[in-house]
Amino acid sequence: MDAREERIARSEVLGREVNERIRQVSDSLSLNNELEIFCECGLDHCTEKLKVALAEYESARASPTRFIVKPGHEITDVEDVTASPHGCLIVEKRSPLAEIARETDPRAS
Repeated sequence: MDAREERIARSEVLGREVNERIRQVSDSLSLNNELEIFCECGLDHCTEKLKVALAEYESARASPTRFIVKPGHEITDVEDVTASPHGCLIVEKRSPLAEIARETDPRAS
């Protein structure tokens, strides 16, 4: 893995971790229909926010290699777009970033 791929992976993992915390707070406040999350792209300094239905968020989280990004923030040489629900994209990481995504999955047992 080169330095660029490592930077992308770190950005994506950080975004996912922040969004998992947002999800936990949402649960505690019983805000269960929609979440406002941060884009989980690998672009430097991205702070874009997205509104996603809880079902879409959970669908993305069903696989540790999926991330939610703003349209136009996909990085096609390291990921594939697998879905495009209501104003966001679900992207799937390819190796070697997929391995990092699996290793850092906050939902892993």
